[in-house]
Amino acid sequence: MPQEKKVNHLSIFLIKQKFTTNPQVIKIEACEAPVEVAIVGHGAGQLFVRKNPPSPPKWSALFKEFVNPKDLAVEGVAAAFFVNINERCFVLAFGQGGRFLLRDDVIEERFGLLCALNAVDPKTFRCVDVQSLNAIESHMRIQSGRETTPDQFGLSVEQDMLKAIVGAPRNPILGNRMAGSDALAVSVKLDLSDLPFLLDQYRKLFEAELNADDYQWVNNISTTKSAAVISILENALEAKMAADQFDGIWLSIPEIIEWAMVKGFMYSPYGGGILHPDINMEGFRSTVDGPITLEVLRARRVHCADADHKKVFKSWPVFKCLYAEIELDGVTYVLNDGKWFSIAKDFVERTNQDYAAIPLSNIKLPEYQGGGEGAYNAQVAALEPAMYDLLDDKKKVMHGGGHGQVEICDLFSSNRELIHVKMYGKSSVLSHLFAQGFVSGQLIQIDPIFREKVRAKLAPTHRELLKIEPKPEHESFTITYAVISDAPGADLHLPFFSKVNLVNTRKVLRGFGYKVELLKIAVNDVYAKTVTIPPKKVKKNA
Repeated sequence: MPQEKKVNHLSIFLIKQKFTTNPQVIKIEACEAPVEVAIVGHGAGQLFVRKNPPSPPKWSALFKEFVNPKDLAVEGVAAAFFVNINERCFVLAFGQGGRFLLRDDVIEERFGLLCALNAVDPKTFRCVDVQSLNAIESHMRIQSGRETTPDQFGLSVEQDMLKAIVGAPRNPILGNRMAGSDALAVSVKLDLSDLPFLLDQYRKLFEAELNADDYQWVNNISTTKSAAVISILENALEAKMAADQFDGIWLSIPEIIEWAMVKGFMYSPYGGGILHPDINMEGFRSTVDGPITLEVLRARRVHCADADHKKVFKSWPVFKCLYAEIELDGVTYVLNDGKWFSIAKDFVERTNQDYAAIPLSNIKLPEYQGGGEGAYNAQVAALEPAMYDLLDDKKKVMHGGGHGQVEICDLFSSNRELIHVKMYGKSSVLSHLFAQGFVSGQLIQIDPIFREKVRAKLAPTHRELLKIEPKPEHESFTITYAVISDAPGADLHLPFFSKVNLVNTRKVLRGFGYKVELLKIAVNDVYAKTVTIPPKKVKKNA
């Protein structure tokens, strides 16, 4: 009677096609001599076991007065099994350190994720790992108490990057539980002779097209981890800057700051004693002798400063403020917050088309002259009080349901325009702006109690523009996102992830019945000028 196969827990890596020998893939210098492992009907693989002299566990130091830590020393076995199946190499990692026996940049990224998406029954999802690119870039693991479908995890197909999933394969031969990220972790009944067939099936699942209806969005955005690709991208970026080509490359504030505290910005240590009204590439270039390289951008910092040229609040490496878009082999790569992302071509085209379709507002607002968003909004309301009602931080609405303090808008016009104003910044800053408009707009539409609270904050001249009942009619209100930018021209160029966020936010707000428009607020030339720090006076001896 044949013996029943046992369940084995495997952690599988698919190796990039250009690597075909085990010295290219395995850190053989860290391992004992390989053991040849014959596989019936296939050939042989090589098992590499890490050299690992016994060492005491860290916790043993707590009891060193009573026990000799050497007596508690044990070997932690880690191994990697290298095998070639139909001209593709695989590595199976064993033990806690098995993964670290692989050399850098040799594995196929997202092998496990794409394999699992094509293998797992969509009704059996138990867990997903997600990186979100909204107002706060975050990494989340969402687990379900029971098997369920992907849509129950509340993922945004436009803004979330799927990093890993856990579920049960449709075909039980492939395993009874599967977790996919870069590696494929699978629990499967098998003997060694079954391994070639299974590995080849997993490779085919990785190479298969994702279901267009369910999962095609997974390829919209992905993190670029390959050191080789990043090196090529950085070389291309430096070559572009050296050629004085700065289209698609700019600097901007990487996070929300209190502009009322900030008079300007200084680049150090070679900023030349100059206070800049805002962060931009032109201002930084004026402080650099010679070409701008990534080494320079990483070494230099930018500081918020007050009117006395003293550092206040925040400083960042200039590189953290850098945003860039690079085309490479027909793929768009985005550098955002120091990390590279690859963007699917059709997703770029679709996003740019949707962004271009957003109407520009006809509102005529004065130029920004410094002092921060709050001072600017107060200035606008003071100039035209019959047109604009100022709704500053003091007029935030306290509202339950997990919302806390809700900012209605910055300016409410007599034309029923909810105007949200923000200084230009990186994706996270602008995403915060879009989120403010979304939360306020949603509550105004769905919650009469919130509408009542908003009315109480409005000036008498504007109060009757918003009724408690009935809710606002379709397209009777407009949400206007106004961005203060010193970039030349009338066009407003947003970072790609900001475009994605705005397009997605607009779709939902349109569903609530709002018109959504975009407005660029120009910066006054006088404010935009730099200020040179005067030399300190030296006191003469009496």
